[in-house]
Amino acid sequence: MNQETKFCLSCGKEIPFAASYCPYCGKPQVGLASQSPMPSDASKQRTDVAESKRQLWYKNWMIWAIIVLGVGLVTCIALLNSAKTTVVMRPAASSKTAKTKAKAKKKDPNQVSSNPLIHLSKVGQWKNSEVLGKISMTGLGTKPDTTIQNGPLSVKFKHAEIDKVHANTEDQLDQALTSFNKDSMPKDYTRMKIEYVVTNHSTTTIDFGGIKQIVFSNGYQINFDDDAMADTGSEEELAPNAKRVEYDLVLLSESTTTLKPKSIKIITDESDDSKSLDTVSDGSSFSESISYQA
Repeated sequence: MNQETKFCLSCGKEIPFAASYCPYCGKPQVGLASQSPMPSDASKQRTDVAESKRQLWYKNWMIWAIIVLGVGLVTCIALLNSAKTTVVMRPAASSKTAKTKAKAKKKDPNQVSSNPLIHLSKVGQWKNSEVLGKISMTGLGTKPDTTIQNGPLSVKFKHAEIDKVHANTEDQLDQALTSFNKDSMPKDYTRMKIEYVVTNHSTTTIDFGGIKQIVFSNGYQINFDDDAMADTGSEEELAPNAKRVEYDLVLLSESTTTLKPKSIKIITDESDDSKSLDTVSDGSSFSESISYQA
């Protein structure tokens, strides 16, 4: 059996751990009680076994770590391949959805910008006006940009149009009530708008009389003092060599089902010198046919 040993403090030889005297030199072994015994072969064996177990555990841990990393790598590759497949497959559906949305949002070619400076110019065109609501042109004069000269004044009739109007808001309806001096009217109505340009070719200031009367092909006529007519050019003061764009609005019907005049005759009122009040223009007249949507 292996016996624990120690070293002699005098001669340094290995002696039994329990010996009080060195069997070689005979010196007492005082103070050796605290000396750590030499590890026995069994102790060394146990240490070697423990060390071997630790090494084996470490090797096993490394093997498991490699296995886990391998499984993780395979999983990542599978997920990446799945993601690539999904990305490749998605555009077809997205493209189809985008095409559907684009088709749904296709703009009506007859729609005109809501910009107040852009006007309707063709039958069938329409726009959303912030002031009046939805305006749709149904009729248009056939002799646009016709100029009539009378004395020092010239009037260029740019065009006459027939419009269906739908007021979307109360404010837009109030604007129509104000224009035609009405207490009430429906949100759907039909109007005629005449755009014209007045030019003063003289060196004196002139009071332009505006549009005096409009006569329709069926004999119906409307005068400047009727509530159904509003003219921005009425009693307009024109400076020497001045030019002004004016508008005349006529309420044809308080509904979208209106009479369709085949032609109109526009008559302007006389105009006077602002200082002397002398008449400088007796007025002029202009006639044209109205073309409607087929």
